[in-house]
Amino acid sequence: MALTYKPFPTLYKFHQDAHIFNRFVAGPPGSGKSVGMFMELMAIALRQEPTPQGIRPTRFGVVRSTYGELESTTLETMMHWLPMECTKITMSKPIKVHTRLPLKDGTIADIKFQMIAIASVQDLGKLDSAEFTAFWLNELTGLPAEIVGKAGERAGRYPPSNMWNDGKSHVTFYGVIGDYNYPPRDHWIVDYLHEVNELPPDTMLYEQPPALLEHVDENTGAVTYELNPEAENLVNLDDGIKYLRDLDTYKALGKQDLINTRLLCRYGKAGGDGKAVVNNFEFERHVAEQPLTPMSMTSVLISIDTSGIHPCALFWQYIRGQWHIIDGLYGEEMGFEEFVDDVIVPTLTTNYPGCNPLFVCDPANARGSIVAISPTGLLKERGYNALVAPTNAFKERKDAMELILNRVGKGSVIINPMINLLVDALDGAYQYRLLKAVGTNVTYASQPEKNKYSHWADAFQYGALHILTGVADEGLASRARSLAAASMRKRGR
Repeated sequence: MALTYKPFPTLYKFHQDAHIFNRFVAGPPGSGKSVGMFMELMAIALRQEPTPQGIRPTRFGVVRSTYGELESTTLETMMHWLPMECTKITMSKPIKVHTRLPLKDGTIADIKFQMIAIASVQDLGKLDSAEFTAFWLNELTGLPAEIVGKAGERAGRYPPSNMWNDGKSHVTFYGVIGDYNYPPRDHWIVDYLHEVNELPPDTMLYEQPPALLEHVDENTGAVTYELNPEAENLVNLDDGIKYLRDLDTYKALGKQDLINTRLLCRYGKAGGDGKAVVNNFEFERHVAEQPLTPMSMTSVLISIDTSGIHPCALFWQYIRGQWHIIDGLYGEEMGFEEFVDDVIVPTLTTNYPGCNPLFVCDPANARGSIVAISPTGLLKERGYNALVAPTNAFKERKDAMELILNRVGKGSVIINPMINLLVDALDGAYQYRLLKAVGTNVTYASQPEKNKYSHWADAFQYGALHILTGVADEGLASRARSLAAASMRKRGR
């Protein structure tokens, strides 16, 4: 039985731009992306120049993160469209699919697929020395960023010139295509394709309409959803009823993130599948609508996580009754002394003239790797006023963070939207790591995971501790002072 493929508008545009080397389609699940990718490979195969023997040879790399996904999903899509009487499938690693299609012009399209699982950078070696016509990167969000360049490097190498015996390349069309649902905000795809002023050369992104439309009542704030009439491939999704059923499921599970990424075509939360440490952060209340700027001649509090080689500093100013977090600085594999001299001091000099800085540091007070001096000692050597936060106990740090986020009006906190990693950390990326999930039983670590987000959260906590211990919550202040005193006694000071 002959099958007819009719692309919807987004995929139609995708197919029309066959001359662009890197092409990617983002959209909701079930929107026809995978079928569109496969059909593009078939179109490349049918357009390939024939050899003198009348063979149109092509070889395609089909990449996904696991062989299980390749077999259960990607291969199933391909088998639906390939004529089985002309196709041989070898269930190996990589999975191999070979089709020979007799064409009306008397030529034969000789099409080979190698389906390869690549979950990490370490797996990229599977493509070394490989020769392909083009690549399909299926569910790109599950693949490492380096796959795009690696695939591009190995594309356009098949068929070889010796099939024509003239020493010339006869590869007619080649390149890299890919598809994905919307990623978390901190995914490499966001910086590569979405949040850029200009796409990389010879690269195009095609975004499908979302499955649903969201409506927020201006008076009550109540949120409702309706099927998007412009969503693609609804005819194969029970006229969109499937999307509404998915919505009900995600609501019942409390998975707003899945509603955002899979149905509304929005970025998901950063951080992964752990449990958020912060539960009272509200983007609309805690993040400024416009970038914040320092106020000259106004004291600045600089709270610092000094741990290891990833120091992090936040710059706070009390402006018109509100704590503004204006700047955030981060050192990637940088010692503390270098961080102070090359990052913090230039920022202070340029942005905070006459602002009388006070540094509040991690009370762990780790010493530098090169010189045996504490962070506070180093800062004092540079002529700055520096002290340690009242405590490093996690419960007190978490309490301080939640207390200051709970404030409304005087003494509340507002964050510069340009400090993306701090916003992401407070908005769910600062997490307890998932240890085990069996059915409905889920176990998380008792302490937050140490990663790039934890450094920002720790710096925030030290600032909050200092502020609250000094001026606000007496219960917290008392606990913090007693813990600090106990810590000092243990160190014999």
